[in-house]
Amino acid sequence: MTRNSSALPINARLLQIGAEIIPVYGDDRSGWSLDSDDLQRQRRVPLRYKSLDELFFVLVNMAIGSEGTA
Repeated sequence: MTRNSSALPINARLLQIGAEIIPVYGDDRSGWSLDSDDLQRQRRVPLRYKSLDELFFVLVNMAIGSEGTA
């Protein structure tokens, strides 16, 4: 897969939830996402979180929830 070389660099962070390390992308201005491609789009993406704290909260709740009970 090739990417456009003129694309802006994306801020990436690693969050550790239990034993799992999850990459997240974004900033407080544009929002946070689990998918770096979400930040390349100019329009608003519904799965983008407003803050890193909000995304972390969602990931922790998904990690501790029982499978199939969301």
